[in-house]
Amino acid sequence: MTELFNQIRLLYVEDDENIRPIFERVLRRKMKEVYVACDGLEGYNMYLECKPDLILTDIKMPNMDGLQMAEKIREHDKNIPIIILSAHSESDFFIEAIEIGISGYLVKPIDKEKLFMMLERNVKIALFEKNKIEQEELLQNVIDMQPSIVFLESNNKKMLFTNKLFLDFFDLKDEICDIDDCNIYEHLKEKNSVVIKNVDEDIFWLDYIFENQKEPLEIEITNVQQGKKKFLVNSKHVKRKGDEIAIITLIELF
Repeated sequence: MTELFNQIRLLYVEDDENIRPIFERVLRRKMKEVYVACDGLEGYNMYLECKPDLILTDIKMPNMDGLQMAEKIREHDKNIPIIILSAHSESDFFIEAIEIGISGYLVKPIDKEKLFMMLERNVKIALFEKNKIEQEELLQNVIDMQPSIVFLESNNKKMLFTNKLFLDFFDLKDEICDIDDCNIYEHLKEKNSVVIKNVDEDIFWLDYIFENQKEPLEIEITNVQQGKKKFLVNSKHVKRKGDEIAIITLIELF
């Protein structure tokens, strides 16, 4: 496990000045990096600055308690493991911790063996999430390098993934921060004129592509800034968790 611990950057939040230096020394021997905060507010700000892989925090602290801090961190990251340390064993703390999505809960006085068993389990989770993010970033970079427009569309009319060329061409880069929060369909209807070659049906072009994935299509898009361009459309459908996903590429025709 030493090799796994050595890959982890841990945020340790504890207001007790007698306990904090003891556990800080123990943790520094194991972890790649340990960031230490004295209360929840400092811990939250340190999380924003350092982006640790794992969080170990007390509950009862001044300025902001551990659960409040965890709740604010969950607004940014729903997957980072958060382990709570507390001198309290009342059920309401456990219920609130579960609702927030706490990964582990240890009652003080902390047994070091139990602590490292808990850390070991959550280090594996943290490394899995870290590797997944790195793979997703790598995939995004690969797709962004493609000369074609690439995007993933679901059967419930959501855009799951786009490359940079898609955002640039459809003028979404300045209006979209989180793809899940943007109604891309309405945006494309309002700002772009698309004609599907040899098709007279009054149907939105994204819907038509989704429903006719077996045959290559040719479309003509009029973009306000880039003018009129022709594209060859290729799509492939896959099943994922009960949904149907279309992987679509638009290859510009010269």
